[in-house]
Amino acid sequence: MTDNTISSQFDYDDISTTWQGLLECIAEIIVILDVDYTIRFVNQSFITLLDYEPIAILNHHFSELVHPEESAVVEQHLSQLVAGQCQPQPLRVRLRHHDGSWRIFELRLCNRQQHHGINGIVLSGYDVTPLLAADYALRSHDVRYRQLLELAPMMIIISSLPDGVIRYCNPAGARIFGVTTPEELLNRPLTEFLSADEHAIMWQRRQALRNGQPLSPMRYHIYARDHVVRTVEIQGVLIEGAGEPQVLSFGYDITDRIEAERRLHLQVHVLSQISEAVIVTDRSGAIVYLNDMAGYLYGVNPAEVLDQPLSRLFVAEPLPAQTVEWNPLSHTPGWRGELLHRLPDGRTMIVDVSIDPLHHDELANGGTLIVVRDITSRKQVEERLRLLESVVIHTNDAVLILDAEPLYSPGPFIRYANAACSRLTGYATHELIGRSLRILHGPATDVMSLHTLWQAMEQRKPIRLELLYYTRIGEPIWVDLSLSPVTDDYGQTTHFIALHRDISAQKLATFLEHDRSEILALLLQHSPATTVLTKLVELIERQRPHWLVWVGIDGYATASSERLLDEAERLEARIRQLLAHHHRTSTPISINVHTHWTELSQYGVTGCWLWPLAGDDGALAIFHTQTDWMPERDQPLLRVITDLLNLIADHTRLNAQLHYQVRYDPLTGLPNRHLLQERIELALRDARERRHTVALLFIDLDGFKQVNDSLGHPIGDRFLKHVSQAFAACVRPQDTLGRMGGDEFLLLMPDLPDARLADIAAQRLLDALQTPYIHEGQELRLTASIGISLFPRDGVDSVTLLKNADSAMHRAKEFKRSGFLHYRPEHSRRAHTRLALEVQLRRAIERQQLMVYYQPQYDLVTEQVASVEALVRWHHPQRGLIPPGEFVPIAEESDLIIEIGSWVLREACRQAMAWHKAGYPLLRISVNVSARQLLRPEFVSEVAAILHSSGLPANWLELEITEGVMLDDPIYAARQIDQLRQLGVRIALDDFGTGYSSLAYLRQLRLDALKIDQAFVRAIDEQSNMVTNSRALLRAIINLAHSLGLAVIAEGVETPEQRSALISMGCDILQGYLFAHPLPPDEVWPTILRLQNGRAPAD
Repeated sequence: MTDNTISSQFDYDDISTTWQGLLECIAEIIVILDVDYTIRFVNQSFITLLDYEPIAILNHHFSELVHPEESAVVEQHLSQLVAGQCQPQPLRVRLRHHDGSWRIFELRLCNRQQHHGINGIVLSGYDVTPLLAADYALRSHDVRYRQLLELAPMMIIISSLPDGVIRYCNPAGARIFGVTTPEELLNRPLTEFLSADEHAIMWQRRQALRNGQPLSPMRYHIYARDHVVRTVEIQGVLIEGAGEPQVLSFGYDITDRIEAERRLHLQVHVLSQISEAVIVTDRSGAIVYLNDMAGYLYGVNPAEVLDQPLSRLFVAEPLPAQTVEWNPLSHTPGWRGELLHRLPDGRTMIVDVSIDPLHHDELANGGTLIVVRDITSRKQVEERLRLLESVVIHTNDAVLILDAEPLYSPGPFIRYANAACSRLTGYATHELIGRSLRILHGPATDVMSLHTLWQAMEQRKPIRLELLYYTRIGEPIWVDLSLSPVTDDYGQTTHFIALHRDISAQKLATFLEHDRSEILALLLQHSPATTVLTKLVELIERQRPHWLVWVGIDGYATASSERLLDEAERLEARIRQLLAHHHRTSTPISINVHTHWTELSQYGVTGCWLWPLAGDDGALAIFHTQTDWMPERDQPLLRVITDLLNLIADHTRLNAQLHYQVRYDPLTGLPNRHLLQERIELALRDARERRHTVALLFIDLDGFKQVNDSLGHPIGDRFLKHVSQAFAACVRPQDTLGRMGGDEFLLLMPDLPDARLADIAAQRLLDALQTPYIHEGQELRLTASIGISLFPRDGVDSVTLLKNADSAMHRAKEFKRSGFLHYRPEHSRRAHTRLALEVQLRRAIERQQLMVYYQPQYDLVTEQVASVEALVRWHHPQRGLIPPGEFVPIAEESDLIIEIGSWVLREACRQAMAWHKAGYPLLRISVNVSARQLLRPEFVSEVAAILHSSGLPANWLELEITEGVMLDDPIYAARQIDQLRQLGVRIALDDFGTGYSSLAYLRQLRLDALKIDQAFVRAIDEQSNMVTNSRALLRAIINLAHSLGLAVIAEGVETPEQRSALISMGCDILQGYLFAHPLPPDEVWPTILRLQNGRAPAD
């Protein structure tokens, strides 16, 4: 056996109980020395070989056994080994036999001072005296020594070193090799009896002997001739002499010892692995053995408590239920029971104990085997189970235990129900046990929730969900169900535990809030009153299924029963009569007492409770099966219901008002755009069926924006009322006149037998505007432009017809005011182009694509440039410069003209001062102003602000206005012009002579100049009688202007002939391409200097 084997298995403090059997089987001698070389232990081999009694050798100094000649060498080896100055190595030592002779031993020394359980020096080895004797006998042929070899109990073999051929074997060896006589083995190689793996080991060891290396014993498996495999522990030494080198091998058959070791290991392993604590005591109660579990259970090192009393581990006490104290040694062996063990560290545990007698050679007077199992956890579980059982019995939650199989119908079956379950469902416990869980389901139990429940049970998973159950008398109850599977020791689900908590109150509160929110949402969506009332009845029924409800409000009525609803009219009359009789207070009424209510007995009701609603608009009637019904718990619900009913009543009235406001124009009372759309759709549907014609007349008042801007919105609103009344007086009864918004009206004429009736109607509308509206003694009169579209000629749907009528109206406004036009396809194309251009124009303003060009005005008197006119230009990124005539009219029809006009005025004033700051003399700037700009109340202050910010003197600014200003509002226009002149600004009348010219305007307005329209200038070059008349008219205009003190400007001068003619007529200032085109700012002064340096056009 190797040193490692000894050190790993040996503990001399526990040798008598655990390891003694193992050590006694070892053929080697084992000696354990203390650090001072005192003998602490010897094994049976030592005692047998040297014939000492243990008591005679233990606690003696090891040097007493060593031959005096070798004592110093041994002590030197021991001291070096203790000091760690050398490794373990063989040492041949003579030890004293009990009879005084000396035996030779081959010893190995190992330092095990730090080893747990040993803490000393271990000596192990073999008696090599016979080996040396055999060597001597072979050499000397001494008969006496040969007999000693023959009688030796160990196997002795001599074999040749190179090939392992057996040269000698004693009888003990022959028995191991399974032969009768040693001669049968002679001249046979040892390898015949070894496995292939051990062949190599043998040759390696023989090579080591050849090299002089010492060897430790080696175990070989001998495959004997008697077919038995024996384990032999062999030690070999090299014999060298005159002949070939040989190996002397001696060993023992340790097969039985190995088996004993195996069984011992197994026993030790079993004892260490079992879950019970095993304790062995001797007769006095001292601990002689305890297994690893005992050490773990009691928290001790087994080696530390050997020979200690049991109290070192625990103090045994009876359990609280026991009345007799217990002493493990005072009881008859074979005792079984449960005890309380109190440990030295203060812990306590409940244990299951068995006590049995134990007879063993080491226990002279017998001992006791105590087996302990810790059952503290089991007892705690049992206690918890008792507590849980008590909780289940007394809990307020309903508990059901269900079989796991069968799961589907007719299962799952109920195996247990507690008292709370009976209280919840109304079923007695015995009525539930053995019945299916489905007994608690009803018509309104959610199918999807049940499917989820069955699926979880099928998959053996826990689940929690809400379910609607039904009691024994059919009342619905909501439960919060928590279901968990119960498994056995094999993991198989055997049952389900179902915990039910009554959540009816919470669910009803949730439903109440949900239904209340839905009712409020319906009210916000302006749903019909019947829809809202039906939802309210559903709310009441869900809260109280045993109620029958009737409710009426503002002519609407609904009920929870169709038969009640069938009697709504009679019920409403009787309910209102009873409310009046009972002073409209919440009053219970017995139906049996009132004979005219007897027909309601068919519904199973005997009593009724009435509530009047706020505002005398309705009532609520709740029918019940008890005349004295009105439990306190229903009062909060009734308050919610009545509050909702009053809210519904208020909302119904409000909804009616909103319905009117949504469909009718609040100013004129005419149908608005929405109602017009509905009626157009109805008229078109009827026209398709009856193949009739439908006309849409789109009406837009001309110049109404100026009325609003100049006189204010209140006057404008009164004027619109006047117009709507005038229009309404001249339409047919079946026609619909509506206001589209602003100053736009629409006339729907369905069922027209003749399309010409639309023209007649349009003319009547225009004629109706001839009646003036009198404001503060002043007549206010406007015209209108009307576009007409016909179904099916101009479109088959409302959107197309409206769009085409609008296009025709805009074309009528462009073509002639105070007229009407029928739609033509080119109107749509023109309207589309116009709309696209308006969108692009708005984008151009945002992106600063507009520019101001300047055209010089040449003074014929001074022959100098007198001023420049600011003209807006649009530089389109794709189309280049767009002519003003293409986009200015669009701007004038929208609010864009105000924004563009303000920007042009501001930019022109800034540019005039920029030129001046650059060193040029001041130059008068002439800027066009639209009628919409001029008539804005804030226009004068805007001009003053621009002059102030730019620094331009007011007398260097000239504003050009058109004659249209006088047509829109001459009085207000004159007032604005006066205020502008007070600032110092010059005023010129542009485009004079174009249709609306009136000499009266020239007297009313304080002007500085008059600008002749270029149409008169172009006529100068034409040869006709009409041209002669035009020249005469032109001369008269110039003379008239001069007589009024006005300067005359002629625009559009392009030829020398026109220049000569105008000079001859006395015109003051000329403007046109003859002198210069409109120029960008950087080209203006170079052009002016060229004109002023004598390079002006000649006659």
